[in-house]
Amino acid sequence: MDGDLGDMVASEPILPRLNQKFKHTHITWITNKKHFPLYENHPLVNLLVDQKYTLLSYLFQKLNPFHHYYNLHLSGFRIDEATGVSISNAKADALGIDLSNYYDQHNLLEIALKLCDLALEDAQPRIYLNEIAYYVPFEKPYWVIHTKSNAGFRDWTDENWHHLLTQLIDTWNVKIIEIGHVNPINFAHKNFISLVGQTSLPETMKIMKGASFFVGLDSGPTHLANAFMLPGLILNGEFLKFKTYMSYSGMYKNSQKVKVLFNESGKAKDLPFDAVWKELIKLNDSKSE
Repeated sequence: MDGDLGDMVASEPILPRLNQKFKHTHITWITNKKHFPLYENHPLVNLLVDQKYTLLSYLFQKLNPFHHYYNLHLSGFRIDEATGVSISNAKADALGIDLSNYYDQHNLLEIALKLCDLALEDAQPRIYLNEIAYYVPFEKPYWVIHTKSNAGFRDWTDENWHHLLTQLIDTWNVKIIEIGHVNPINFAHKNFISLVGQTSLPETMKIMKGASFFVGLDSGPTHLANAFMLPGLILNGEFLKFKTYMSYSGMYKNSQKVKVLFNESGKAKDLPFDAVWKELIKLNDSKSE
């Protein structure tokens, strides 16, 4: 059981580790049905169960029908709307991992590994897609951007995005596709298309997988970009009580082809444009070397 899209992508490396540990596993993953496409083609996931109601987490903890059951929610992360029951996680509580400190020492994968009694390690998340072709409106190479997170306080300003799109097109003549669910950027150019709210999750993933570069926020699509190992620039700022933190494992933690850029004195919206552009120039130059 998991949290949101990004948590599910980040946690993917626990699947081969659990398979190695227990051998001949039958793995059931319980999540909201809208996230099924993340694992529906995964070779190690045998069954996906819709967590239609948060209370299901509570019931599974009380009436566990599995040989091994791992809850990847932290205590208080989910509250059932109908009953007001707050979902707790005794394992996380015993480890001292809660909503106030989870980023202090660990990334999302490391938290999942600890909750599953697996050794800490750095690993690359992977997402498996089917072979059905999807028409992308631009020929390769193209870039993908994601400008709006679920939590709006992680966002950069529209004004800066407009400036960035203009600079990217004027400087490198790149073609750019915007992905996401809500609030597309109001920008018009033959090299730019916004598909915000117009593609399913499988379609969005196929668009992303074919991209040559990604620019985004600390959000679910950025974890997908990591899984597809896209070079990229991630715009970050303080989140809740965490001034800086690392969500990612694998490429987005280690590669010089990626920069996780923090505004260490405030939110992502206050990242200066010049600092972002400077990092993009460095990353683009490194691609040419």
